[in-house]
Amino acid sequence: MFGFNWVDLIILFLLTITVIEGLRIGVLSQLFIITGFFTTLFISGWLFPHLVRFHDPTLRTTVNTTLVLLTSAYVGVRSFDLGQKIHWSFRFGSLRKDHKLETAETVLGSLPSLAAGLILVWLLGVAIGRLPFVGLSNSVNDAQIVQLLTRTLPPVPAVFAEFDSHIDPNAQPYVSMRSKPQADFNFDAQIVQSAATKAAPSMVRITSFSCGGIVPGSGFVIAPGLIATNAHVIAGSRRPIIKYNNASYEGVPIYFNALLDLAILRVAGFHASSLELLSARAKLDTTVAVLGYPSGNYQIRPGIIRDTRATAGTNIYNLGSFDRGVYVVQASVDYGSSGGPIVTENGQAAGIIFSKSTTTKDTAYALSAEHISSALQRVKASHTRVSTGACMVE
Repeated sequence: MFGFNWVDLIILFLLTITVIEGLRIGVLSQLFIITGFFTTLFISGWLFPHLVRFHDPTLRTTVNTTLVLLTSAYVGVRSFDLGQKIHWSFRFGSLRKDHKLETAETVLGSLPSLAAGLILVWLLGVAIGRLPFVGLSNSVNDAQIVQLLTRTLPPVPAVFAEFDSHIDPNAQPYVSMRSKPQADFNFDAQIVQSAATKAAPSMVRITSFSCGGIVPGSGFVIAPGLIATNAHVIAGSRRPIIKYNNASYEGVPIYFNALLDLAILRVAGFHASSLELLSARAKLDTTVAVLGYPSGNYQIRPGIIRDTRATAGTNIYNLGSFDRGVYVVQASVDYGSSGGPIVTENGQAAGIIFSKSTTTKDTAYALSAEHISSALQRVKASHTRVSTGACMVE
């Protein structure tokens, strides 16, 4: 019916119950509980990393998440009680004689309850659609109601992206590197758009449960059924989940290099065009498109290659020392951009973003494509699952 799947039917059933309950308790109670719950949820989301500090990431995430939800629920219940007192004053108190006001207060109760229900569907739909459960996330992403809400409403508020970033136990590895002062950021917008248009069909989002948290990242197709990303994006995970065109696929790690911070996943039944790798070193001051999923939302950002060098760096666990070819890119990258490509005007990937500067504004670091190409040649025919190493400790 209307292209609905089982998730749509459940949503319609729950929304119907919500509207009926809203009629029973009235508009004031609804407004009070909605305002109290969501206001507390947003404030708690911002305060999330400062609530309780534990060294163990799993314990920290569990305790802080529980505190946020319990606090929001408590404030919501207390707000509801206040709204109920006012509501019953219309029916049995001094205002009961005003029948029009009483009727309006009751009938309008369906509106905020419906709005709150749709907001929850929107937020939960985005959250569940990112989880590493292929069947469930595909059904949620395919639901007509969820698709309508995600198309109509703006991206999920930044507070929830911030909340996600503190759940992630695999943060970007630290890079110690002397960066030149940035020149004026004068990029060619047409080059950026041209590069992004050519590369877009090869972009994927990567999500998985690992190390006691939810780990988001980016990736791109480098050969049929093969996807490149960062090692730190999938460290400690056995089931990286690939999101592409509202569908989910389970990735099998066939290459994992903690020194290069590079990983390659094989994905069965996955068909998407491959992004060609740049065979030579990119020239300085080349304008590129920096593609990825910061905060879980696909974004195109301009970048300029400001430096190219072989530099010594530690592995993703900040241990040892290893030389690798790195581009210094003048670009703004955020949490979730890791594993995304930097793409030249002709649609070739010059490198893969793996970190950003902690000292210089709008400075990102990308592993050069020669390392990706070398790894691809080694495992192109492989179907053997490899270990994704240990969890990264903050």
